[in-house]
Amino acid sequence: MTSIRDDLAADQEEATERRLAEIEFIKSAYSPEEAYVLDDERSNNGIIVRRLHLPIPSNINVAIDDKDEETSVVQVELSLRMPEKYPIQEDAVLVVKGSLFSSPSNPPFIRKAALNAIPQLADACQQTASEVAEAQGGGEAVWSVLTRAEEWVESEWGTLLQEHSCSALLNTKSTSTNEEYICCTSTLGRRIIYSHHIIANSKRRDIAELTSQSRLGGYMKIGWPGVILIEGNESDCQMFVDEIKRWRWQQLQVRGEDQLTIPEGESLDSYRQLPLKFVELGEDDMSLLASNCRDAGLENLFLTCMKINEFRSIGNDDQRHVEDAGSNYGVLVHVDHMNDGKRYRKWLRKTCQTQDCTLMIKQFYSSGDANDHGRATIYVGIFGDKDGVRQVMKLWRTSRVDIDSKNKPCLERMMYVIEEGEIQRTPSNSSSLDDEHDLDCSFEDLERLITIVDTRWAQSVRKRHTQNS
Repeated sequence: MTSIRDDLAADQEEATERRLAEIEFIKSAYSPEEAYVLDDERSNNGIIVRRLHLPIPSNINVAIDDKDEETSVVQVELSLRMPEKYPIQEDAVLVVKGSLFSSPSNPPFIRKAALNAIPQLADACQQTASEVAEAQGGGEAVWSVLTRAEEWVESEWGTLLQEHSCSALLNTKSTSTNEEYICCTSTLGRRIIYSHHIIANSKRRDIAELTSQSRLGGYMKIGWPGVILIEGNESDCQMFVDEIKRWRWQQLQVRGEDQLTIPEGESLDSYRQLPLKFVELGEDDMSLLASNCRDAGLENLFLTCMKINEFRSIGNDDQRHVEDAGSNYGVLVHVDHMNDGKRYRKWLRKTCQTQDCTLMIKQFYSSGDANDHGRATIYVGIFGDKDGVRQVMKLWRTSRVDIDSKNKPCLERMMYVIEEGEIQRTPSNSSSLDDEHDLDCSFEDLERLITIVDTRWAQSVRKRHTQNS
């Protein structure tokens, strides 16, 4: 009598043998340029990658860059990953994903069509994989999926490419010498995108290339954090976002967007607020980006990106956004260190909530890199009415909020109050200035945040930073 363990081992052996048989078939049926196998620790048998050519009709003139033949054709790659129990269990369905391998850069609509085609192609193939598993209670699906992919390219790709070609013709005024867009019904779009950092030269180059191909203007502030602001045709903005989201990022988030319908017959370019040429800004140019946005009338979009768009000003005419004068009080503290940072910050959040105060926690590193394991410079701001703020400070000084070198709870003895008193503006409770996943910033970012609260406080922060540098 066999044990359950023996049965499981037998099932695993059968699954492995059947997966390997499919892989061997692919190796024999396709050349290495058409299909290959990547090692995958999750399946122990690899990921099958099939490279497909999406044909371009001869009536479309394709620009070839640097005489590289690969840039004159559209190539996409389908990756097929086999789950552990594939193909012996119905719920172990082949996982299909797609990516763009190469595409002509000119005319731009070809690349746009390819990027739109990939998710549709992958979805069609994934549906086939699911149908095979459901019909057979499992079963090999690689050949069926690859056949479906070729059928999709033959039946759907030409139509999709034609649609993008017609759209490009409608959105371009053929008689214009400066290639200005004149659209029947077009929409100007904007996106502001926050990234943990933008440093890699390859990403910066690819982003610049994408914006150039789609006539997207704006700015990219590199460093920690990174910010991308684009402006152009709404469909091009969305295409840009869809493309860069496929790349590997530590954090990437669209934090704000605008849309403006252009009147029929009028130029989309005439409604632009940002330069048509996409400009890269340096690591220390966050204030310059803020100034450029302000000059373009897009300050709210920038503040939304930095999660400070909900600051409330006493001088605002809209009474919905005015805090009572008595609630415009605050304190700014420099904390030397937090040995148990997560627990410490949790205590601060809970205490501020009980006193109806807004909390700001930000930290920066002298090198600008949070991964260098150096000591962070920590600033804590508490904003609200005077009694609430002072009660938080009293509890802070008398509570065991951290741990010492022996891991024992201890009082905070190494904090320095930089400023305390009435402030020009106070942020709302929903400003997310104490977001656990958004603590790190540059000194310039911190200075800008404090400037919005009170310009005098910003001067004190700058002075202290200069003294400690």
